[in-house]
Amino acid sequence: MTSSMVKQALIVPNTLCQSIRKILENSKLTDISCNLTDFGVGKIAIPLGNGTFDEVDNLLVESNMICNCNTDFINFDSIKTLPMSGYQIAQVKFKAKKPKPKTPYEELVLSLTHLAHKYDICITEELQRDIPHHWEKHGDLVLLPPNCFCNENWMKAGEELWSVVCKCLHCSRVARKDVISADGFRTPQVRLLYGDTGWVEHKDNRIRYTYNITKCMFSAGNVTEKLRIAKFDCSNETVVDLYAGIGYFTLPYLVHARARHLHACEWNPDAVEALKKNLHLNGVEDRCTVYHGDNRKICPKNVADRVNLGLIPSSEDGWPVACAALKSTGGILHVHYNVESKIKQTEVSDINNSFEGSESRFENERDIEITRQSDSVSKHIDRKKFWTKWAEQTCETLHKLMCIAHSDRKWTISVLHIEHVKSYAPHVDHVVVDFKCCPI
Repeated sequence: MTSSMVKQALIVPNTLCQSIRKILENSKLTDISCNLTDFGVGKIAIPLGNGTFDEVDNLLVESNMICNCNTDFINFDSIKTLPMSGYQIAQVKFKAKKPKPKTPYEELVLSLTHLAHKYDICITEELQRDIPHHWEKHGDLVLLPPNCFCNENWMKAGEELWSVVCKCLHCSRVARKDVISADGFRTPQVRLLYGDTGWVEHKDNRIRYTYNITKCMFSAGNVTEKLRIAKFDCSNETVVDLYAGIGYFTLPYLVHARARHLHACEWNPDAVEALKKNLHLNGVEDRCTVYHGDNRKICPKNVADRVNLGLIPSSEDGWPVACAALKSTGGILHVHYNVESKIKQTEVSDINNSFEGSESRFENERDIEITRQSDSVSKHIDRKKFWTKWAEQTCETLHKLMCIAHSDRKWTISVLHIEHVKSYAPHVDHVVVDFKCCPI
């Protein structure tokens, strides 16, 4: 229920109310905690703050806001008529404004300030910078950015610090991240600060993923490719996923594309544990065989209608394995790669002109479709040239590898599609190229 209070107010005509209110507010002479009150008969009461009547009167005269109306017939207890402007001051009952809800960040700052006072922690500028402005939510776990709560003074509050963080951010566990480890497994550097387990669950396009956030990463940036896979019809196909991870692409192939069977290869034991849990969570474990180890050693051969190579910046080490995994009748390779498209500004117009009029020797073998994502047309065309050039060169490489893996026949390799997944870095694009491998 909204509370009310009696305050001194300036009585003004409603036609001038907003103009006068802005003048008074700009000079901090109003009480912004109260709503304006309608007196009827064309009059409004503006709640006054801590300024003197003389300050209000002088400001109104300076702003050329002179009263030329009669307020004698209004029924209120007048305290004073301002001598220069002619407006009247009255005692008026106002309704207090509903307090503006605090943002989680504002709640966090306020609660941490109280906590610091309790433990004699001086809130310096350095400590204020240590309070996070943003974070990631993974169910009941909040993942904080790397450079927060690193100052040793926070440790004076002990476990109560994390209790306060949990209350303000509406969670029960707290972790802090760092850079991804260069250990070959792309292990995330995440430290669990509060809570007993790092296992979280994420739902994406009706697929449930669970993983230990301190040991595995979730690639949220690959959503466009996962949605594209979901539209495939693989109901009569066998698929090999060479870098399965926790099932980023494995699960869309099984759940949405309805792959008849999928062979998932992964060498990170923590990712394999999560992958098996995710297959069970989504009820597709009966259509998937998981291989734990180096895919160059454990991947099955001559079984796949299509192979997914979802590793960046490069999946090139897996190309010979992928070619060997395809059936002797051929199939499709979905190759992920980070293509560099750095270009000198002086070359832009020449590249645009030459690209529009050119036909590569692979052009009659494919229908290239490029997905644009919020880029200018000129930059998009420039990058398309680099993606196409890389695809052409890779066709030649894959042709040699298919001839080695299936030496009993000749092969043609063509590009079916080029998909832009995301900008990975300046002048570097994560693309997926679909290569069609056909025996002659």
